[in-house]
Amino acid sequence: MSDYSSCPRCGKKAEKALSSNHFNVMKCLKCGEKYCYKCSGTDGGHRCPSCGSHDRTEVGKVYS
Repeated sequence: MSDYSSCPRCGKKAEKALSSNHFNVMKCLKCGEKYCYKCSGTDGGHRCPSCGSHDRTEVGKVYS
């Protein structure tokens, strides 16, 4: 697993909060796209924004 400074696709950075200071980066198992839950077209991180596949794995986290 890797640590990222921002989402590799949309550039979103994590914000410091009381409950959490990170979010997950997923990788599509079909096309290899890395994305977060905020990327356009992800349906909240459940769907790959490039190919629409629901098959994914967590590859890292973006920390504030």
